[in-house]
Amino acid sequence: MKYFGGCDVGSTYTKAVILDENGKMIADTTIKSKINSEQSAIAAMAEVCEKAGLKDSKELAYLIGTGYGRNKVPFADENISETPIPASRPSSTSAARTSRASAWTPTERSRTSP
Repeated sequence: MKYFGGCDVGSTYTKAVILDENGKMIADTTIKSKINSEQSAIAAMAEVCEKAGLKDSKELAYLIGTGYGRNKVPFADENISETPIPASRPSSTSAARTSRASAWTPTERSRTSP
């Protein structure tokens, strides 16, 4: 089976996810970002690979880096800039319905709620 990964290196949190070839989430993690973005990416990917039962990120068919530190994900096959956030963010009700893959964390939602 093929596995695919994503690593979102932000200034506060670093998130990583592994999906199987059917798009099913196999493992995910969120860690507090370190001062060095590359170290954050390495730590998050090591943790998510362990959760998925993989030796390391070299076992992934493809990996995308995104976020503030996307260019510091040394093992990424591709780096993608995030889509700009629209002027109006979702209300707290609609934000509560967004998936775990949402770009907004609960902390960010609480800061932007009216």
